[in-house]
Amino acid sequence: MSVRITGIAISLTLFFCGAIHAQTQDFSAAHRKIERALEGSAGFPGSDAIWVRHNALLIAVEKGAINEKKYAKQVCGFLNANGFSTQKVNIIIFDQSELRSHNTWSQLAEVQCE
Repeated sequence: MSVRITGIAISLTLFFCGAIHAQTQDFSAAHRKIERALEGSAGFPGSDAIWVRHNALLIAVEKGAINEKKYAKQVCGFLNANGFSTQKVNIIIFDQSELRSHNTWSQLAEVQCE
């Protein structure tokens, strides 16, 4: 059991180190504008929108507060309308409360925009 927990802890550490590293990368002004627009929108159900690659956007939400897959598809529509239609962005929705309380995360939905 401790081997599994340690493996999970290492995986999460590497994942979030990658996310932190991604935040220090130079994403385009358009990428940053998308983050700000999502986080500043009155209907944004999450706490954070974070680009981890030029074509992968993580969004932290409260589990069960929304239909995660439907919301990911809505984000795709928003991205497509704002110049990202050719990038086939992956939207990954994950549980923000699990991350904050247990330092683990569960992917709730993933959609590749078309």
